[in-house]
Amino acid sequence: MVKKFSAGFKQQAMDYALSNVHFSLAQIANHLGIGKSTLDKWGRQLKS
Repeated sequence: MVKKFSAGFKQQAMDYALSNVHFSLAQIANHLGIGKSTLDKWGRQLKS
């Protein structure tokens, strides 16, 4: 089953990740309850 995340949640997740650079991407994703690859994909999408 594919989870759908709102644009707001994605933005909040990226803001959280960017403000907590002392944690690994895996730790941040785990804290947010999402997969590391999902968070990584959102970061790549944000850059482009």
